[in-house]
Amino acid sequence: MNPSIPDTLPRCLTAREGLATSDLTQLWRLQAGAMRIDSAQAGEPSRFMRLALPGDVIGVEKWVGSDDAMSLRALTPVTLVPVLATGAEMMHILMETVVVAHQRCREVVSLRTGPVSQRVKTLLLMFADSVNLDAKSTAECALPNLSDMADILDAAPETVSRVFGSMRRLDYLQDRKPQRARFDSLALRAQALIPGMTASSALQRSQLVGV
Repeated sequence: MNPSIPDTLPRCLTAREGLATSDLTQLWRLQAGAMRIDSAQAGEPSRFMRLALPGDVIGVEKWVGSDDAMSLRALTPVTLVPVLATGAEMMHILMETVVVAHQRCREVVSLRTGPVSQRVKTLLLMFADSVNLDAKSTAECALPNLSDMADILDAAPETVSRVFGSMRRLDYLQDRKPQRARFDSLALRAQALIPGMTASSALQRSQLVGV
């Protein structure tokens, strides 16, 4: 092992627990769970930037000397393992991280535009796929709390709750407990729009302009 790389043990975070700034002096790979990454430039409030899901490497921004104030917080119980690499291996990890970060930023667009029901569906399937990529009919996974989901989806908590209510009535959602849900992933994936849920006001305005 390179003596310049600390012998750091894996870290486990509970839901809503954050990483300290001192933890970001090195890179971590997310082994299980999900985190939200918020960012703020000097003098600006912190805003949601993207998700981190199993397999993602986090902390690159601080590692390369970014001036942005980064905040990383667990959305569900999380396990992190230190990234211990040098030379060509580290270069490969950094290139991989750039590709994944681009993918996560594209996902943010799908999570924050269009009908709220579609955003909720996308988030549910992202969390289900991060736990098990097998196309099983029933998926059970940990979820963020309602306030975090609403913030990530750029929607009111009451609207997100109504979407879950519609899913339950239509039997897509079999069970929902605080920060956990069981649902029919195949049926949900095949459903373009949850019946009874309308498009976002932004989409409605764009449709009116086009009339």
